[in-house]
Amino acid sequence: MPQKIGKFQILKTLGKGSMGEVLLALDGVLDRQVAIKTVLPGTSFGAEAQARFVREAKATAGMNHPNIVTVFDFGEEDGLHYLVMEFVEGKDLESLITQASLTKAELLEALAQTCEALAYAHERSIVHRDVKPSNILVTQNGTRILAKLTDFGVALVDRSNLTDDGVWMGTVSYMAPEYLDTGKGSPSSDLFAVGVMLYEVLTGGRKPFTGETTTGILNAILRKSAAPLALQEIGNLSPAILEVTRKALAKSPADRYPSGEALARAIREAATATSGPSVISPKPAVPASTAPIVVGKGQGATCLSLRVALRQAAPGAHITVLPGMYRESLVIDKDITISAAGDAAGVNLETPRGPCLQMEGCNVTLRGLSLQQVGGNASPLVVVKSGQLALEGCDLESSASAILEGAPGVGLHVSRCRIKGDGLYGIATGDGSSTTLEDCHLAGTTRAQIRIGPSATLAIHRTQLATGKGVGLLLDLGAQATMEDCELTELWAGGIEAGADSRLLVRRCKVQGSEFAGLLALEKASVVLEGCELTKHKGSGIHAHGGANVQVRQCHLRQNSGFGLSVMGHSSVTLEGCEISQNGQTGVLIHREATAQLKDCKVIDGKSVGLLCCAKGRGVLEGCEIAGNAQSGAKVEPGGSLLLVRCVVRDGQDTGIMLFQDAEATLEECVIHRNARGGILLAKDGADPILRGGNRIEDDLVRLTPQGPVKLAQVKKR
Repeated sequence: MPQKIGKFQILKTLGKGSMGEVLLALDGVLDRQVAIKTVLPGTSFGAEAQARFVREAKATAGMNHPNIVTVFDFGEEDGLHYLVMEFVEGKDLESLITQASLTKAELLEALAQTCEALAYAHERSIVHRDVKPSNILVTQNGTRILAKLTDFGVALVDRSNLTDDGVWMGTVSYMAPEYLDTGKGSPSSDLFAVGVMLYEVLTGGRKPFTGETTTGILNAILRKSAAPLALQEIGNLSPAILEVTRKALAKSPADRYPSGEALARAIREAATATSGPSVISPKPAVPASTAPIVVGKGQGATCLSLRVALRQAAPGAHITVLPGMYRESLVIDKDITISAAGDAAGVNLETPRGPCLQMEGCNVTLRGLSLQQVGGNASPLVVVKSGQLALEGCDLESSASAILEGAPGVGLHVSRCRIKGDGLYGIATGDGSSTTLEDCHLAGTTRAQIRIGPSATLAIHRTQLATGKGVGLLLDLGAQATMEDCELTELWAGGIEAGADSRLLVRRCKVQGSEFAGLLALEKASVVLEGCELTKHKGSGIHAHGGANVQVRQCHLRQNSGFGLSVMGHSSVTLEGCEISQNGQTGVLIHREATAQLKDCKVIDGKSVGLLCCAKGRGVLEGCEIAGNAQSGAKVEPGGSLLLVRCVVRDGQDTGIMLFQDAEATLEECVIHRNARGGILLAKDGADPILRGGNRIEDDLVRLTPQGPVKLAQVKKR
């Protein structure tokens, strides 16, 4: 370490890298501390690093913004290039995320300031191209957070740079899809990197796109959606932050925020919005001078009517209700708790007209009550216009269009409740609402037992959705849901329907017995299933359509009268460690323009074809077993493509693999044996399969000709 560089006295080393050091120094003239970045002479990256230094100096010297590290000087001394910057006494954002030393709201403020810095740079035609947490320095003065964006060394200035178009510079995990495609940085690609950091802040450091190798990460960024965020991961924050993150990570730049200022504004609005029901504010304690309120007939009752009790109660009061029938319609506009007396009190609220309960602008808790409508009442049973409602141990029954209806932005927390009806919906929520369900039972309804509105969130645990004419769970446009340890049974229209751009995580759930699909994933929906069973559906166990992305791990798709898995319309499904068995039709159907990737899976004992690739469909199987199917183990139609790596195709009642004309198949280290009608059946003019690396094909190879089937001695390796 030199003792002096130019006029700057070196105090200590702040950090070292492969190309140089960052030093703490003293400017004796101005009596201030500065940070000096150096490129060491003779390093293997010297020439490129020095060029980046020149570029960084030019990119930042003319910028003056409170959220950008200021550059004071630049020079070269005895072959050592150096860059003099303001010294920021703080930590980088990467450390703060992993150490959780700041709240998520404080970290979000740091990101909002970073967006403002980027907006300033973008207005001057400067694209950073290496936005990441380690390049954001954060200081804290009391409650005030100040973020500083640094390291413009790979910045694109005035559309000129030192690298050719198509050459990536930056850090892979933060690269936007269009940047990976073209190598051309843009303001939108910088904002995509902010979206990655948003995801890291919410999850405590987990990245949205992962892979075992760099190639795997690139593939995830280009083709996969970020794994859904669980509601509990956002803590006290409003669910609105989930929509901000989703939009910031959009694959297309046109779907992202148009500017750094717009993204900064969205982050701050979400960070200060009202939080969801998982953080329902505690009810204010009833003043000691306030007498208990007991409703009903009997010892200790203070009034006969719930409506009267509500008028008398102070905000935050607790009303106890004695057993009995109460024919009243309640309107609540203050924080209140209403509880049934005793463990099984039999408190029934009944109304012939209008909702049984309406609430607006308050926090309400109901415990142990039964609510129902009579006489053909068409109004929703419970209406939450604004605020937050908690239902604990309640019974709700109605024939209305919706039993529990939440307006946009409300919070619902439902635990240990029974919800039953034959209207359209059991629970229906509006845009941006937040709902949690625990240990509940829902039955009936004709459209959906739970409908989550656009951009709304749901967390559902240990809940049973059963016996209805509609679907169990319906996610509208952009909705997000987490479902764990639930059962969905005998739902006529299907178990789960994930609508356009929705996000769904399903763990350890059983979905069985519908007339259609266990899971229907529609346009660009992103679904992850882990440890689930999808059985006995008359349609498919899983059906993906319209560009949906579905990841399935350690699941069973079996005994479905239709397909085990059907993939259509540019959708992509990845299965790992799954069993697809005993299905009435094709085990895995890959339709036009769709892709299915299977790893360590079993496609067995089906009553039809094991796997079918239709025209322009693509299947990739690694370490899989296709066995015991009534028709061909795998069939590739004209224009289809199939790759098998270390797979076994055995014991089929027909051919192992059937290839039609213009179909493509590649086998690597595969075994094909004990299939009743031959190993591989080739169409009359079909191409031979490509064989690589020690395949073992023990069954006959047969080609169809005008004269009939002809056995082949071998298929040539390519």
